[in-house]
Amino acid sequence: MAKKTKRSRRKVARTTAAETRRDQPTPVAKATVLPRASAPAKVDLAREYSYVFTDLRKIAIIAAIMFVLLFALAFVLK
Repeated sequence: MAKKTKRSRRKVARTTAAETRRDQPTPVAKATVLPRASAPAKVDLAREYSYVFTDLRKIAIIAAIMFVLLFALAFVLK
């Protein structure tokens, strides 16, 4: 299949843009009034993300155990 040239693509783009302008009415900007956002409530982050702290603690314990095993194996295998 032959590659389309830029000229044919531009021609198609111009005709479709002109057609859509004739077919659709022009949009009218409406003024919208948004309700005022209330002040955010104070959130206790320590209580909200307590599961993150427990997961981090578990990861730290596992990493420490792995380092100890790594050093122990390095001395044993030498």
